[in-house]
Amino acid sequence: MEKKYLTAFSIVIVVILTFVISCAPVQQAAPTAPAPPKAEVSVTTTDETPTTSQPKQGVSAEVKELLDKSKTRVKSIYYKYKDPQTGDDFYDFYVRDTKIKYKPALETKTLDKADSYDTIFIDKAARTAASYCVAAYCAYKGKKQDLNYDAAYILTIFDWASDLTEANKVGEEVIDDRNTWKIETSKGTLWVDTFYGIPLKAESGGKTYRFQQISANSVADGDVNPP
Repeated sequence: MEKKYLTAFSIVIVVILTFVISCAPVQQAAPTAPAPPKAEVSVTTTDETPTTSQPKQGVSAEVKELLDKSKTRVKSIYYKYKDPQTGDDFYDFYVRDTKIKYKPALETKTLDKADSYDTIFIDKAARTAASYCVAAYCAYKGKKQDLNYDAAYILTIFDWASDLTEANKVGEEVIDDRNTWKIETSKGTLWVDTFYGIPLKAESGGKTYRFQQISANSVADGDVNPP
């Protein structure tokens, strides 16, 4: 009889323990905190190599002094001109102030047609150009036609040595028995006469330009004005 009471008591204890355990609160796992958003990193690339602009050399003082001689020593000039377009021929040039006259090489020696011409007159100030026949043997003398200024204009001996942004002496040479400075410029290489300050020769773009038989201060107004 006592054994039955022990068995019943054991069953009651098991039931009570089961009830207690089932009623105990279940501990929830701690929620996992969301990962913080990744920060957006802005990367700025910079050129670490400093950029240094090369200063322009400009016109050296000694070259400027040489070129300025033309402003005081040359008021007018006559010369024979040759470039790649003239071939083996020379043009006669007369320059005084803003007036220019040049005589191109003639394909024929006869000037017997109404449109024959032998001379070009140019006015830089008015930007005009016109062809004339002025030789004694012209059958029809006088003006022939107005020309396109830019097409008719040829750089003069003064133009080559003016408005230079760079000019530096690189040597000395003798040209046509005259002493010259060889000067590297923004327009090309010039060989400048050391007395008059004007070029006797120029090279630019692989082409050569020559000024020969120069006669300074020999051109009168009548030589550069149309008849």
